[in-house]
Amino acid sequence: MNQGNGSNRWTILFFGMICMLIMGVCYTYSLFQPYIMQHFNVDSPTASLPFTIFIAVFCIGNFVGGRMQQKYSIKGTLVVGYVLMVLGWLISAYLPACMFSAMYITFGGLFGIGDGIVYNVIVSLMPKWFVDRKGLASGLTLAMLGMSATVFSPFVSGWLKAYGYTISFLIVAAIYAGVGVLGTITMKLPPAGFMSDYVGTGPVVTSKKQYEVSEVLRLKEFWIIMGLYFCAVPAYLLLSAIFVSYGADRGLTPALATLGVSVASMCQVGGRFLIPTISDKIGRKAAFALSFLITAGGVALLSIATGTLYVTCFGLLSFSFGGCQACFAPIAADRFGTKNVGTILSLTMIGFGTGSIASSIAAKMLGTAAAFTCAGTVAVIGILLVLALPSARKAGA
Repeated sequence: MNQGNGSNRWTILFFGMICMLIMGVCYTYSLFQPYIMQHFNVDSPTASLPFTIFIAVFCIGNFVGGRMQQKYSIKGTLVVGYVLMVLGWLISAYLPACMFSAMYITFGGLFGIGDGIVYNVIVSLMPKWFVDRKGLASGLTLAMLGMSATVFSPFVSGWLKAYGYTISFLIVAAIYAGVGVLGTITMKLPPAGFMSDYVGTGPVVTSKKQYEVSEVLRLKEFWIIMGLYFCAVPAYLLLSAIFVSYGADRGLTPALATLGVSVASMCQVGGRFLIPTISDKIGRKAAFALSFLITAGGVALLSIATGTLYVTCFGLLSFSFGGCQACFAPIAADRFGTKNVGTILSLTMIGFGTGSIASSIAAKMLGTAAAFTCAGTVAVIGILLVLALPSARKAGA
């Protein structure tokens, strides 16, 4: 087995984890929102729009990052991504009170594209170094992203109270500039031929063929994986958006609400690490099936849950959502090879974007209870899609 300079891969994983941890500062946006409202004199729904746009544009940034890696170096792609991230926060910091709509472009657009580019580089790089432990490497990096809001919330709150809107945005811009230098220096591709003869054993088989994007679009399993991305989203997004308000009639006290948010955050981190890690042993299909079973069970319990059980349901949905999210990079690398995994992974994220939009539309059109029923049904459909997914060997591995 040609491992070449393989001892460096743990160092690259370590720095990748640091980059992911710091990238997630943006997920403390809810802390910035009151200060954005005050600075621009806008209401809460309006102040949340830049973050909503960021999430949508982030998916586009993933595709851009994947395509850039096919034409340019890893370091060049990271430089572009980090520069856009820094500019997004830097320009937003200096926007006058009369130019709130410009945040749609600066925070939502520039930062969204840049964040998507960097995310795609790091997530697609780890399976290339850890051909034999894709789940572990992906799980560790994405767990750090999940932990970020919890780790940085106290710092962000302190900055906002001490310095206000502008200086706090500048601090985050400086942090992203610093991690940009770190990421650009440390992230690199493995040497040519690194573990090229590894095919895996047991339920996890690695494709020796490096698929082109045009080839993947003709494969049944690509569209099934995109469908899995769609099915992984609705239940968690529905509950996370209304956890406190929906729980008002279910015995959710202020203390339980605070506990529930903390529990959900840690469960999502645990899912991001545990599910993909055990997928290295039990197989990706089994890991996805387990996640969707947990989701379906959580939604079923939600119909009768009150108090502590209600909080438990949120934890279950957070755990399964995090676990699913961290399994997509490993399964894409397993089945389609690592050469173009960044672009292929970004295309499967169309399912994520579609699922996000569909869950929001369902909640508005059907009402909360009916929307959760649909989300539970979608989770069951996810299990059926897992069963329909061809085995790795049959898929061309």
